[in-house]
Amino acid sequence: MKARWGITVALVMLVTAACAGGVGPATTAPTVDITGKWVGSWVAINQALGNGVIEMTVTQNGSKFSGNLLVTGTRTDPTGPIQGTISGNQVQIIQPSELIGNLTVQGDTMKGIVHGVVDANATLTRQK
Repeated sequence: MKARWGITVALVMLVTAACAGGVGPATTAPTVDITGKWVGSWVAINQALGNGVIEMTVTQNGSKFSGNLLVTGTRTDPTGPIQGTISGNQVQIIQPSELIGNLTVQGDTMKGIVHGVVDANATLTRQK
């Protein structure tokens, strides 16, 4: 009976620890404020697939941001509303679904990979 009780306690502790960890990557409070206008370019990882301009004007509220996106040079047009989250200095674009990605902010520069019709490297600079 004691062995069964010990196994039950161990299983409960394991399940509790797993639930406490949550789902998905760990998040931290934003260490950057990305509010403003960002302008730059994107270049397909396979450069033969194209390049263009990317602009976004966003407002950050805590760990979330929203605003407007303009992208040129794409086969589909993801231009329109944009939304995402910020964790530390990491920006995750979650909408529009035609252009999602992860960017890192360092000062007035934001760089990373975006995924749309093609995967691309994006570099944006904050406009002052």
